[in-house]
Amino acid sequence: MSGRKIKLLDNTKGALTNEVKETRRDAEKMASDGFEELQKSAPQHLGSIARYEYERVSAELRKLPIRNLDRATLEMYCTWYGIYREAEESVQEDGIYAVDTNGQPNKNRKNPAISIMSEASGHIRSCASSLGLNIDSRLKIVLPKNDEPKKTMFDKFG
Repeated sequence: MSGRKIKLLDNTKGALTNEVKETRRDAEKMASDGFEELQKSAPQHLGSIARYEYERVSAELRKLPIRNLDRATLEMYCTWYGIYREAEESVQEDGIYAVDTNGQPNKNRKNPAISIMSEASGHIRSCASSLGLNIDSRLKIVLPKNDEPKKTMFDKFG
């Protein structure tokens, strides 16, 4: 769908016709209703950091049309978040340079955790966007495509 990104009906501030409101309400229902709600408790196979993030984020996600079908994406997000945090701890402990066998930083090599953080942050952004964890993705909803061409003044008045 091209054009402007669509906002959730509750987040729309502009004046909308009743027809547009009804279309958006129907689209929001189609995107969420009829599916099992998101699991509240974090799956046991997640690490401790990932479980904490799952429970923190899932509480907020229940306000959006995210359902249990999206749980795999949420689990991936949380797993990558846990990996990011572990790598971040390594950088905090060892610094940005790799540590030699004698325990000294080698200024010619970066800490491998930097690369892990970079890769994890890309995956986090991707999953976060899919789940509506950033402002842009929360504003998007799927609406049926309107195939009617726009009417011009010429169509109205000849």
